[in-house]
Amino acid sequence: MIRTIKTEDDGETELSSEGEEENSGMYVANSSSDATVVFIWSIPRTCSTALLKCLTFVDDVDAWMEPYQSAHFNDTWYNPEFRKGDPVAERMRADLAKNEGSESMKALRREIEEKLRILPNLIAQKDISYQWIKKQLELPIQGKSFVIVKDHSSAIVDHFHDLPGVPNCRHVLFIRHPRELYVSYKAMIWKRLGLDNLSWESCDVVDNVPFMPVKDLYQIQNRLWKHLEKSSEDKPILLDTFDLCSKPDIILPKLFEKLGIPYKESYLEWEAGDAVLESKLKGSAEMILLETKTNVMERAVRSSQFEPPKQPWGTAARSDLEITPELEEIIDAAMPYYEEMFARRLL
Repeated sequence: MIRTIKTEDDGETELSSEGEEENSGMYVANSSSDATVVFIWSIPRTCSTALLKCLTFVDDVDAWMEPYQSAHFNDTWYNPEFRKGDPVAERMRADLAKNEGSESMKALRREIEEKLRILPNLIAQKDISYQWIKKQLELPIQGKSFVIVKDHSSAIVDHFHDLPGVPNCRHVLFIRHPRELYVSYKAMIWKRLGLDNLSWESCDVVDNVPFMPVKDLYQIQNRLWKHLEKSSEDKPILLDTFDLCSKPDIILPKLFEKLGIPYKESYLEWEAGDAVLESKLKGSAEMILLETKTNVMERAVRSSQFEPPKQPWGTAARSDLEITPELEEIIDAAMPYYEEMFARRLL
């Protein structure tokens, strides 16, 4: 599907099906925009959504909510052919279909359809593809100094050729100690996918989440970091969640300086609630209107500041939940990748 976007200089610009791209090495610049594109590459449960919300209050900013992850979901979660016949994937599809039949979900779907008609920043989930995102991010943008794109590293690591060819591009990669992250991730998935009918011990976060490479999250983040180290003109920035949340008054100004964003002390606090994001964020209507109301992002989008960690660095994010055997295994596998990146993080 070819979409058009309004520009101030020449009305509507139609996207062609052609574009310059490079599968490896440096990305070819083919946009006349002077705006800096800042990618925030996350792994789940790293507070990247809170940083995105903070950045939406920066002057002259366009902000995108996980467009590449939306394309990934179209290829996996919403694709009836994805792992067809696999019992885990089929059960997930059945659970999603059951959830869609609930009255609350039907009401939310009606809300999404209505807001799609009136809010130009929202895009129908089915219309988002990797190629479409690349073209959107390559379009000249007027009156904006920065374009912020918050997304998942697992959604782009096999699609480097779908990154935009723009002259000014920066990359921030979130990391978090695996013991903190994986307990939080399992707790989120346990509830979000309706797995809380299982006991905490019997819920296997690797086997029950077929659309995410759960055990390889840190390997993927490490691979993306090293790719960007070689291919980007400006070195990528590694940002640890514990550092940002425990001392935002120190880390946030340093991050802004690295990105070339003018810093104001007022950015340490922002408007509470999620309503402001509905009109500020670009991306899938489902991602912005649905996922932000679930336990996946609800706390972050309602936030008004970076909340200090409740547990010491390197310990489980939830002291009431045991680190189960499958978590121990993936935590041990993740540690070498995390430690390598942690040593190079922003301080």
